[in-house]
Amino acid sequence: MITTLNTFDTAYAIQTVIAVSVLFALVLASRQFIARQFGASVAYALWAIPVIRLILPPISSPVSLPGLQGISPASSPAMTGTPGDAPAIVHSPEPNGITFQVVPAPPVPETMSTSVVVHSTDSGSTGLADLMGFLSDGAFWTFVLALWAGGAIYMMTRSWLAHHSFMQTLRREEQPASPALQALAEDVARQVGLKRMPQIATSFVSSGPLVSGLLRPTVLLPAWFEHDYNPVQQRAALAHELTHVKRGDLWALQVSEIVVACLWFNPLAYYARRAFRTDQEAACDSDVLNSGAATPHAYGQTLLKAVQITLPERLTAAASLPLTHALKERMIRMTNPTPSRSRRLMGAGLAGILGSAALVVTACTTATAEEKTAELAGESTSESLMLESGTVYINGKKIEDRQVVLLRDPMDGHGLPPGLDEEIKTLTLKIDAETAQLDELLADMPEMEFDFEGFDEELNQKMEFAFNFTEENMPKTDEEWEAWAKRIEEQAREWEVRAEAMSAQAEAVAARAEEKTQVWVARMEPRIKEIEARIQAHAAELETRIDTEYSDKLSASVEGTHLALTDLIEECKDAKLSDGETRIMEKVGGKAHDGKPVKVKIACVKGGPEALKASSTLNAVMSNPKLDEKEKETFRKKAEGKSKSKWEITTSHSSTSKTED
Repeated sequence: MITTLNTFDTAYAIQTVIAVSVLFALVLASRQFIARQFGASVAYALWAIPVIRLILPPISSPVSLPGLQGISPASSPAMTGTPGDAPAIVHSPEPNGITFQVVPAPPVPETMSTSVVVHSTDSGSTGLADLMGFLSDGAFWTFVLALWAGGAIYMMTRSWLAHHSFMQTLRREEQPASPALQALAEDVARQVGLKRMPQIATSFVSSGPLVSGLLRPTVLLPAWFEHDYNPVQQRAALAHELTHVKRGDLWALQVSEIVVACLWFNPLAYYARRAFRTDQEAACDSDVLNSGAATPHAYGQTLLKAVQITLPERLTAAASLPLTHALKERMIRMTNPTPSRSRRLMGAGLAGILGSAALVVTACTTATAEEKTAELAGESTSESLMLESGTVYINGKKIEDRQVVLLRDPMDGHGLPPGLDEEIKTLTLKIDAETAQLDELLADMPEMEFDFEGFDEELNQKMEFAFNFTEENMPKTDEEWEAWAKRIEEQAREWEVRAEAMSAQAEAVAARAEEKTQVWVARMEPRIKEIEARIQAHAAELETRIDTEYSDKLSASVEGTHLALTDLIEECKDAKLSDGETRIMEKVGGKAHDGKPVKVKIACVKGGPEALKASSTLNAVMSNPKLDEKEKETFRKKAEGKSKSKWEITTSHSSTSKTED
């Protein structure tokens, strides 16, 4: 598609869109199976196939179809009926197929009129001719090209502006990390194999760890990172973000944004980008665990911790790589047994072969499917709401005369249900124990050992001595040189005999080792299969348990909580209050694991930050019968500045879709 912009090869452009869409669908359908069988990295690599196909130039093929090859951006004289060089359709048989070519016909004299008469009993032929005439209109394809280019430029510009704005905010708000945190990051960087250390900073911009910045990567941590995360979780979170930097995932993310911009009209591109991000995070998780920077249990706990803290916040997708993306699927993938190195290599080779075949086939075969219906992206707007230590910001604008205090954590009830953490830990330990047994069995596998003791050191010494000339022992006469040459020849023959004996010895050792291996395999294969079956059973149980808890009901409940919080803040902003007046507002947001409603409760105070500290405000809250002691204590700590928090909700609207972040 990109390679045909200069000439606007309509047929190949349509073929490219269809081919990339088909490849997207194939990758979406196979990615989870590939991840289970060959590892997350192989599944992540599959996304290179449709990207390469998007920029792949046409490949010559003996088979083509006239329906697409005949489409041209310019009107044909034969179709308009004007005198001149009218093209003629030539059909020529080929050994490998049939090709249709448009070649110039002999000139038509200007005194003659050209007409085309079509007789057909098929009423569909006229419709097809009209359609082909419409598709051959140069003005139509000029309009299509302009529409596509405008959409692509708009999408890329919007992505760049979002990234630029986020980076400006990041640079303005970031603070240097503490010496202890910097030292920990450097230690983790060495462990994951990162050679060039990125900047480590803290900020109130985000409530969760993330990495951003293409040319100057920055690992951005929340200002309260060292307080909210224990040392093991800090190491795991840093390992994840630093592994993103090592892998160059931010560059891959930008490539995905460009692909979506080029295919802005294709709904499948947006689904593919979402799945690509999940696979990218899963591949990063796999690399972190393989590096030994964190155990699977500790790493999973870190992800859950990050989600519980940062769930209401949504940063620009093109600007950063947060820790909390696609938690459910990543947790499930982490329960899968790690494929062996040979299995991962086999998967990579298989993906490469199938990907190459798919690229060649889709690039040289003319598409015959109908053109996919384009989904024109409408103009989108976004609204943001941020609550930071009582101060409200709507679309970046500070609300001067309102203070809002969350009296209870909106995410209470959405965390892990009682006992699930222990279940996950128990099943993980069972999987680790079974894997250890499997490793012990494989360690007992016979090794092929070659006993080449006494590798003719004496002969080596003889050859070395023969070539080690000094002034005393160097031959001087022809007879001495001939004698020296004869000795060298004899030693060479002796060496050759010895080498043949060694070769025979090696073959005998290999035969014995192969025989031992076959005996070992026959004896151990039932045990290995039994252990693998138990591992798969534990993994399936763990996957089912996680899938049950992180279902669509949980997502809907969390979304309902976000909407309830947004509505309460809007009601607070619009409420008619007198100066210093405090009003308690409450709304049901969703349902907890036990089915009970999750209530969102705020204290709405009219005035600036000083209004929170006023004695009248404190008395009004402390004497309110609707509040329990925990809620009153929460208000008191936040009013006195002993407890700080930040919540941010971004809502995107589009003419074709609506998403709540």
